[in-house]
Amino acid sequence: MRVRDGISRDLIRCANDVMFLSSVEKQALLREASTVIHWYQALLAFSGEPADDPGSDIAARLSQFADDINFRYADETKAIMLEAAGIIRILRLMLGIRQEIIDEPM
Repeated sequence: MRVRDGISRDLIRCANDVMFLSSVEKQALLREASTVIHWYQALLAFSGEPADDPGSDIAARLSQFADDINFRYADETKAIMLEAAGIIRILRLMLGIRQEIIDEPM
């Protein structure tokens, strides 16, 4: 299981440019974030963390949101992308996984 480097960075970047993304691009990113959160939840379960971890319902919401992307407003999409990035960050901290660098190198 390998999580693509930069998923949090891409969520934040795309949230800020959500008006310029196609529905397919938004769906793909939201589904990838949902999968990452599911994987991290599975790792937390193996480590003995409680079941009420921070990403418990957002993974399902991300997937549902991706299915309904054509009926969502840009501000809703931005909010859920930023929420997903935050949850991924929290789960990484709980798992002790090295954090991504959010800023682009200059």
